Amino acid sequence: MVIQSCLTIIFDGSFYKAIWECYDDNSYSVASVTLGSSEPKTSLILKLINQDYQRFHFHYELDKTRIVPKHINSKRAQRLANKAMRAHGISTKAQSTLQKQFEEKKKLRKAQHSTEKRLAQELRYQKRVAKHRKKHRGY
Repeated sequence: MVIQSCLTIIFDGSFYKAIWECYDDNSYSVASVTLGSSEPKTSLILKLINQDYQRFHFHYELDKTRIVPKHINSKRAQRLANKAMRAHGISTKAQSTLQKQFEEKKKLRKAQHSTEKRLAQELRYQKRVAKHRKKHRGY
């Protein structure tokens, strides 16, 4: 089994983000973590990789179309990495997967909010009914 991963640090206008993409034989996963507004130092990035790996919440997706190359020359790999950094930074596949993850979280938040709102309405109704019954006890 071959597992490949790619960590990309980008600046999205106000914050630096770490995007972690992982490929294995049949799946693709992506996660992002906001690093802050100042440029991250190498020590922070190393700490993030070695110790704070649990901060990444990966979103998995089956990937049947990916073809994993057997071996790439180290100089060619370095050239491709530099070219990718100059070109666009984050892949569109990672963007779409993160967008799906965001939409799922949004649906979950909406469902929780509507449940809380319904419970609050029910509580207000019960208080109102109890107050009404207390006023009209038959005396």
